[in-house]
Amino acid sequence: MRFRRRVYWRSEVCEGDRLSWTYMMKPAVIGWLTALLSFSPYVLGQSEGTSSSVFRAVTRPRRVLVNPDVASSLVIQKAPITYPEASRSAGIEGKVVLKIVTSISGDVEDVAVVSGDPALTQAAMDSVQQWKYKPYLLDGSPAEMETEVSVNFHLKAPPQVAPPPLGSFSQDTYINDYFGIHYPLSPTWVRETQAMRKKLATEGKTTAFVLLAAVHIPQNSDVFEADSSFTLLAMTRSGATLDDCKRTLEATAAELQTRKGNQLQGELSQLSTAGHTFYRANFRPAHGGEHRAALCTAIKDYLLEWNISGSSKESVESAVSTLNAITAAAPKPAPETEAPPPIDVPKSAMSPQDMVIKKVPPVYPQGARHDHIEGTVVMSAVISKEGNVSDVEVLDGPLELAVSAVNAVRQWKYRPYLQGGQPVDIRTQVQVNYELR
Repeated sequence: MRFRRRVYWRSEVCEGDRLSWTYMMKPAVIGWLTALLSFSPYVLGQSEGTSSSVFRAVTRPRRVLVNPDVASSLVIQKAPITYPEASRSAGIEGKVVLKIVTSISGDVEDVAVVSGDPALTQAAMDSVQQWKYKPYLLDGSPAEMETEVSVNFHLKAPPQVAPPPLGSFSQDTYINDYFGIHYPLSPTWVRETQAMRKKLATEGKTTAFVLLAAVHIPQNSDVFEADSSFTLLAMTRSGATLDDCKRTLEATAAELQTRKGNQLQGELSQLSTAGHTFYRANFRPAHGGEHRAALCTAIKDYLLEWNISGSSKESVESAVSTLNAITAAAPKPAPETEAPPPIDVPKSAMSPQDMVIKKVPPVYPQGARHDHIEGTVVMSAVISKEGNVSDVEVLDGPLELAVSAVNAVRQWKYRPYLQGGQPVDIRTQVQVNYELR
């Protein structure tokens, strides 16, 4: 427009100049318009793209990094979290931290994992993606919000179940009248019932009760590992049936395959012994590991499960064969052959002259040394009138050291314990210490 005003101003000064300028400008204007039209697709395309980019840049919502505590106060709707069943069964719990971005309307648009157990992260993301927030306001206008969300997965402690009568052990026989079990074992079976109860309690396994646990250690043995062992568990099942046993053994098979690599060998089988019907499962050893078997029967409102392991198939079968000796009632011994039980004497009450007079040192198991296992094995033992050690039971300590400790203590010799001037059989505690140097 300024150019037109200039031309007309000149025309007022000199009409001839106006005509001359007008005449000279026409070719230039026409050429300029022609060039503009020839490039118009490119110019228009560029102009459209540029204006669109500029528009988007101008209209894109601002994003604000918000403290998680502040962001949590803006949540108006949460979706329930589904605990993964596999994680629940495996006892996996913990916290998952997610980074999220919400839109100006308060919807969760983006979710990313910051930390947490991979077994739980997907469940956390699935829930948080459905959450709804109040729009975050910045200078009175809604803005995108970036923040972190923590999702806690916590397993509720199962209700405490009263244990069944745990039974007792006397004269080489486990006795549990509640279940109608009298279970004799030879002296080569060394009990570790209390130690196994402590181990399961430490691992948080409170739904199964250890009735009896034992390892087979032949007398005068120089081996440092038991050739077989078993644990007898009682699990509460209202109206327990053999079908419950079948499902329990299938669950045991899945757990052994996951934890130990043992695979179920063949199908579950049934057998009858000691007046009860059992389901039995056999397991192949994994990579040179132990042979295993599990047997289960239903008595009253409980499932009784024997978990057996051994260094060979024969040792497992030898452990299984101990079930054949179970009876419903204890045989009544002749009165004249029944010996009085040993007297319980605490270790602190043993006077110096009653202490051990021959002490064979234990041999440190090579496997335990390699794995840096050390500690104290606490045992209960019967010391006879002659000062010999028998009926050893492992009470506490690393189970990897138990066989070595038992082998050593069996060779110890004590002075006879006197009561009223007469030697008597006693039961007391014995300790064997293992320390790496």
